[in-house]
Amino acid sequence: MEKESMQMKRFYKQLDNSDAVVFSVMGQSFLFSANTLTYFPLTECAKDILLSSDWENGKTCENVVKRFGQKEIDKTCLKLRELKENGVIAPISSHEKGDIYYNDYYLKLVQSTRCNLNCSYCFAKKDRKFDMSFETAKKAILFFLDSFVPDSKRRYIIDLTGSGEPLLRLDFILKVNDFVLKLKEERNINIFCQFASNGMLLTKNVSSLLKKKCILFGVSLDGGKEISEKNRSGLKYDIVAKNISDMENKDFFGIAATYSGNNHDFIQIFKTLYAFKPEVVGMKPVRLSESNENSINMGNIEEVKDSYDKFAKWLYKQLIGGREDIFDSLMKSEDYFARFLKSTIRPFRLYYRCSAGVSSFAVDSDENIIICPAFIGKEEGVIGNLTDGFEAKKKKQLENLYADKIKYCKNCWARYTCSGECFSVGFTDNKELEKPARTMCELKRYLIQLSVWFWTRLRFEREEIYRNCIEKY
Repeated sequence: MEKESMQMKRFYKQLDNSDAVVFSVMGQSFLFSANTLTYFPLTECAKDILLSSDWENGKTCENVVKRFGQKEIDKTCLKLRELKENGVIAPISSHEKGDIYYNDYYLKLVQSTRCNLNCSYCFAKKDRKFDMSFETAKKAILFFLDSFVPDSKRRYIIDLTGSGEPLLRLDFILKVNDFVLKLKEERNINIFCQFASNGMLLTKNVSSLLKKKCILFGVSLDGGKEISEKNRSGLKYDIVAKNISDMENKDFFGIAATYSGNNHDFIQIFKTLYAFKPEVVGMKPVRLSESNENSINMGNIEEVKDSYDKFAKWLYKQLIGGREDIFDSLMKSEDYFARFLKSTIRPFRLYYRCSAGVSSFAVDSDENIIICPAFIGKEEGVIGNLTDGFEAKKKKQLENLYADKIKYCKNCWARYTCSGECFSVGFTDNKELEKPARTMCELKRYLIQLSVWFWTRLRFEREEIYRNCIEKY
């Protein structure tokens, strides 16, 4: 009964012909504006007027007048008119993206698709023919630096994760890293290598060597032992746990979890991973077809939202209780909820969901330039090659797939905070790069609402901590 009550109070409605949305979450109602990227808590009177009245023409529903009285109605309408005059409540419109500055540029080398595990949600093809040669890696890195990145005032990241287990090719990683370090010194640029591992081969000697070589790395788990070993066939959790515990230090080390429709106790997942004492912890949703039993789908999305409610409350309690280390570890990661916390704390439009062709690209063993490692072996994901460069038409297509240009997103109130769907998911589910999955749209819209609740509460209850967060994140 309590669960049903929570879900009944949870709703959102985009105002007619407007870029503003009214929503209720965690027992509080808010107005969010895509035009100004601002948000405000609403009284019950303001919420009911916006949802049920033609307030701009002075027509208010009789039930609302009866409930709140004409004096309160007039006072509230005056404030709503001020919001309209300031552009908070405004017609749907587009904003030119102009020139966007990127601090980080990524080259994703699909150095292998082979793996020592068989995860239930993996997209890897596990074929030795996709192993990349060192010469191809060098050619890709030089193309990246000489023909793609704009200048030497940024940070350049060579991601060696591929779509398999990178530590199966440790010698390759070390060789590529030596080349990168040489370029770093010769060109005086901020460039480094990184990758994510399943942790099985990350022995104490290996992690020490990687640290010595200044290679950043992280481990991917699904939470505790039972669920990780269930989802990742071949994984020995105790081995991974020992490998992590044996590390000489965990500076710049992170752990990421993949959650699913059957594994979304976010508090427990986070606590389990944070117990390893990494610098960062993040959680991301699995991307599977809705027909898959492990997927996040419209049948279980409300349960996932309930879990996020509990996690948001727990996280808030940690932050105001002095555990800034916990909050910081989430915010410094690529956690899914943290992404929206960061994009709602200040008015800043996000135009691109995917950086492919804009500030990143991937390369496969055949020297094809592809959108990302998820497109390995798919002709539709090829956007050029290292010899001839990008195909101008395909690169332009990617550059034009931003919030206001995507037909599925351009009228959505969440577009500048969400900025669209993962191209791999769009193509896998719908054969269109930009077409979103409805469940993921629903989840992202909710996480934006939950982020608004989080920051609003913090601002009113702990303003000093709120101001510190603005400066920090």
